[in-house]
Amino acid sequence: MLKVIIADDERLICRLVQTLADWDSLGMEVVAMAENGLEALELVQSRHPDILITDIRMPGCDGLELIRSAKQIMPDLEVVIISGYAHFEYAQSAMKYGAGYYLLKPIKQAELMETLEKIREKCESRLETMEPSAGSIRTAKRI
Repeated sequence: MLKVIIADDERLICRLVQTLADWDSLGMEVVAMAENGLEALELVQSRHPDILITDIRMPGCDGLELIRSAKQIMPDLEVVIISGYAHFEYAQSAMKYGAGYYLLKPIKQAELMETLEKIREKCESRLETMEPSAGSIRTAKRI
């Protein structure tokens, strides 16, 4: 199961994201939710998620700083920004710090599911390239 952390200063948004997705069918599990960037960063350090879904504007440290710091800890972390701001500058900054996906509030279930499916496929292909084939192992043993 891929581990997911959701971070938003609006508890209602965290719960909405948690209920909008069919996590089991995606092979994902929400392991924690945070109400600010500092709490989310601590959770990234302790829970080692595969995916971080975060708002940009939060107290403690904003989503952009959270992404930058989290990516230093876990470079392969997949990040989805959820924001009520459609400004290009926000999206551009989020991408610069390592967010791969940007969803606007109000979050639509179809968009969230499509985004999570893309992330799952990306994580699966990353795992496949990391796992050596059985033939490679046998060849290595012969040498």
